[in-house]
Amino acid sequence: MTKSTVKKRDNGDPRTMRDALAAQVLGDIDTLLDKLDATNAAVNGSADKIQATIRRLEEAGESYNQAVLAANMRSKQEMVAYLKTVTTTVVTTTGDEQRELIRSLLREAISDEIVALKRSIANSGKASSTPFFSRWTVMILVCMCTALLASAGTVAFIRLSG
Repeated sequence: MTKSTVKKRDNGDPRTMRDALAAQVLGDIDTLLDKLDATNAAVNGSADKIQATIRRLEEAGESYNQAVLAANMRSKQEMVAYLKTVTTTVVTTTGDEQRELIRSLLREAISDEIVALKRSIANSGKASSTPFFSRWTVMILVCMCTALLASAGTVAFIRLSG
């Protein structure tokens, strides 16, 4: 080999078409390898970014889950408080209505007995043919019946209300 040949090879100038084609192919392969390395780095960077995004989404999902659980707990507590209030109000109202109904029934029953008692007293006063002892006996019996009915009504009222 001569110095000129060595010089040509050192300059990188291809001697033949085959050498030029080989140099071209090797250059293209080198470019493809550089692009492959860049693509590999980009894929690895994207994978890291995706992993970071997944972690952030998982953290956000957990935060959202905790917020939903807290909101559900508050809603449950508010619902329980509301139901207690409504139940207390309904029970009180129902108790008051029952008491008033019992009172009105007792008044009606007692007023009927009082009317009957007044009639019997009026009739006994008109009937002068009955002896004095008999009238008082009838009056005492009517009063006792009225007292027994009033007592029974009171006991029923106390048992229902208490």
